[in-house]
Amino acid sequence: MAEDPAGGGRRRAVTRTGDGGGPRSGDSSRLRRVRRSYDAWARVYDWFARATASVGGVRAACVESLGLAPGDTVVEFGCGPGVNLPALREAVGPTGRVVGVDVSTGMLDRAEGLVERRGWENVSLVEADAERPPVAAADGVLTTFVTSLFPDPYAVVRRWCALADAVVVAAFAPEGSRPANAALRAFVRLNGRLFDARTSDPLALLAGRTAAARRALDDATAVRERQRHLFGTIVVEAGRRS
Repeated sequence: MAEDPAGGGRRRAVTRTGDGGGPRSGDSSRLRRVRRSYDAWARVYDWFARATASVGGVRAACVESLGLAPGDTVVEFGCGPGVNLPALREAVGPTGRVVGVDVSTGMLDRAEGLVERRGWENVSLVEADAERPPVAAADGVLTTFVTSLFPDPYAVVRRWCALADAVVVAAFAPEGSRPANAALRAFVRLNGRLFDARTSDPLALLAGRTAAARRALDDATAVRERQRHLFGTIVVEAGRRS
């Protein structure tokens, strides 16, 4: 790791170059919109994410696909309230390291509470933008339901692939049944500002961004895996260098 985010549940805003500017320097309107949305819904999102953590086996599949070993370092971009942190820490063991990155202070507050309650000394939380990774190297990178928020997921995922041996992306994908797609369309419309979905076809927007992330993994990794979950509305894409 090029940078050393504070451990033991603490967090500080850092950048790749370590200048301490943090994610708020030169924030885009998109980043401010995402931060406000997740800050406002942090408590509800925390409850919902934990209540549905095992639904469809998505999160478990993500961690398994990383292929982590004890002592590894794993970074989660968009860690939110920390729903995946327990499984990630279990995968790397007490000698490994888990770094959670998020732009939302509200989400990080929830995750920080979890880390402190569990007494995890090898879990760090960093306030930063996933488009500008605050780390330079890791054994694995995980992100769940984040790439659909980026206007250019291809470029972002390529950056992640450059710093990790394995990258796993869970994303929304309108590839399932008609009822499942209807529910997904309603979800995107309800969160239109979050996804910047200024279109009459929000499913096409999601499909395009999911496909862009997939192309990045195809172009940057040698070994590829793909799983579909929840009637095809969620895909887990895994890429490894070798």
